[in-house]
Amino acid sequence: MLENRNIDIKEMIGNKDFFSREFLIWLWYVSEKKQGHYILPDNTEIMIFIEDKLVLEELFGEQEDSFKGGIPSESPEAKYALKSGKIIKECKIKITKGTVSLNEQQLEWTFNFKANGFNITSIKLPPLDIKDYREKFKQRVQLLEELYDYIAGLYKSFLKVRLHGENWKKEIENIKKWIES
Repeated sequence: MLENRNIDIKEMIGNKDFFSREFLIWLWYVSEKKQGHYILPDNTEIMIFIEDKLVLEELFGEQEDSFKGGIPSESPEAKYALKSGKIIKECKIKITKGTVSLNEQQLEWTFNFKANGFNITSIKLPPLDIKDYREKFKQRVQLLEELYDYIAGLYKSFLKVRLHGENWKKEIENIKKWIES
């Protein structure tokens, strides 16, 4: 089968897209396993969900499945597509930090993550109630930096598991069980 395809495997492995697809599946798995709760390497607690948009595709083919609305990552059809060997091409991710209480405000970021190019687009930052445009700009930049810190922390956690053979073998087995459930 693969011998008929014009694919340079060495080029694919050297490409960052190779890990971005695994990262997104791992992220989906981790978010469901812990009901969205995740503690980053710096001990920051966040909630992470794949929501509203999920596109899966064949690794060496043309067919793709798109799921939109609600929480498509929880649909049996999305799990079936994953089980049949499809991988995440694109998804919408929501990260929240904080709780809705008198002491702490809940902040929410949403963005699209495209596996090709490890590309983050359509970022929606938490709303700000600031009138001064300079201060608002400063706060938006800080919120954007915070989001990138969260994404970097998640990726660092993934690489810690992915780049250690025995840990990855165990994680793969857990992911396979999760897909089957």
